[in-house]
Amino acid sequence: MAAMASTASSKPLLLLVCLFSTAVSAGDWKFTPSLVLSERYSDNVNLGTSGREESDWITEISPRISLQRSGARIKANVDYSLQGLLYANDSDRNALRHHLNGQSNTELVEEWLFLDAGARISHELVNLTSNGGLGDGVGAGNTTAVGSYSFSPFIKHRFGSVASVEARIAQDGVFIGNAGFSDTAATRYSLSAISGNRFMPLSWSASFSKSDTSNSGALADSNSERASGNARYQLSRKFGLLAQASTEKNNFTGANANLRDYSSYGLGAFYTPSRRISMDVYYNKSDTGNFVSGSATLSPTLRTSINAASTKRAFGRSHTLQLAHRTRKSNWSLSYLDDLTTSQRQISNPLIVELWSDCPGIEIVIPPERPSSNLCKLLATAPAANNVLVNQTFLAKTLTGTVSYSLRRNTWILSIYDTQREFQSLAGGNDTTRGLQASWALRPAASTTFSLSGGMSQQESSTGNRQDDLWNLALAATHQFQSKVSGSMEVRHQQRESNLPNNDFTENSVAARLNMSF
Repeated sequence: MAAMASTASSKPLLLLVCLFSTAVSAGDWKFTPSLVLSERYSDNVNLGTSGREESDWITEISPRISLQRSGARIKANVDYSLQGLLYANDSDRNALRHHLNGQSNTELVEEWLFLDAGARISHELVNLTSNGGLGDGVGAGNTTAVGSYSFSPFIKHRFGSVASVEARIAQDGVFIGNAGFSDTAATRYSLSAISGNRFMPLSWSASFSKSDTSNSGALADSNSERASGNARYQLSRKFGLLAQASTEKNNFTGANANLRDYSSYGLGAFYTPSRRISMDVYYNKSDTGNFVSGSATLSPTLRTSINAASTKRAFGRSHTLQLAHRTRKSNWSLSYLDDLTTSQRQISNPLIVELWSDCPGIEIVIPPERPSSNLCKLLATAPAANNVLVNQTFLAKTLTGTVSYSLRRNTWILSIYDTQREFQSLAGGNDTTRGLQASWALRPAASTTFSLSGGMSQQESSTGNRQDDLWNLALAATHQFQSKVSGSMEVRHQQRESNLPNNDFTENSVAARLNMSF
């Protein structure tokens, strides 16, 4: 497994080193090395079913480096750790696992030429029939290392009152440490323009994107194109007319490949009665018939925003929803989206929600966005998509929501998620992952925190009509011994109940962890 992890991660890791070594001399960087030491005992380290449990002690040694810069010309955040896992009773499980999350944005020529770059290394589930652990080496046999990188120079400039233009070329790739899954390399082109105020009361926008993806193994090569144009004519301060046209071409192996070329055009109107309310509606004609589309944006208060939209695409009806609300003590978010995608593309653009504290307050962000303060601490990560690997294109429908509530010494967090994947291969099929996770953190003193967390998830697959229910519960205590030294103790229970025989398991573990930064 260590060999596979190295193979999958060496290319994006090498690229990241090259990217940041060219920029590290430019300006002030914040460099923070740290080390994690932990010892865990598990009574079912392989997450085996009844009668096949194996107990073991797992020693973890994980050096980590964090590199940050937030300047006028260069913005970068890089976190890398090398996780060493040593098993007392079965040395064949010993492994080195890379973990990496890095993004940068560089302004090469002022207000003209920019460069975005990024690289990630993580570990994903290979299938739903087994179960992976929680990043600590329990159940690691059902995970594999995945790596991704992106390199994207682009031109972005405002041509006075005429238009703002962006032209971008992106090269990205995905490497998977399991030979049963395809690696990918993609080249993407995009061009967009938004009118300035010279044409008022007329405004317009246009965009074009093209993607060519080469895949190894069983996954066929694919390519896609999308183009769209929109016009808006303001008749009064609150009312105006709209026009749109769009086309898309998706070339991939699928059950309805003959329907993947799709175009539409339509006319409509918009109404904006105030700065807090905006809505539009179109009547459209398309290759598959007439339809109505539209969107609405509501901002009833400065702390609340709601955006909803509905349209039609090659795969059918498409909806989006974004809701955000915050108060002095709470943060709320809810989102829904759907799109044609692949496991490889989700690895490059992971859909997760991160919850940070000490910002001050609580911040909910979706990577690669970062918290506004370097003082923030990551409280929880909520999955926003089913990342179990498959070698085909699928329609992903993803709903995720998070709410947090904080008092002076208490923080409550609740996250929900529901992901449906409709596979586009000739065989068809689908799977669903839904669940919730909750936690309560109590800080009786400035240096001590007690936390209780638990949750459940349900996984359903049309293949074999399988349904698994998974439960987890954990109690932990964390203490800050010094400004750069902290430790924790944790007791955890997890179990699975399946509708298929001989697939249930339970696992109990206890762990001690020491974190040191330098």
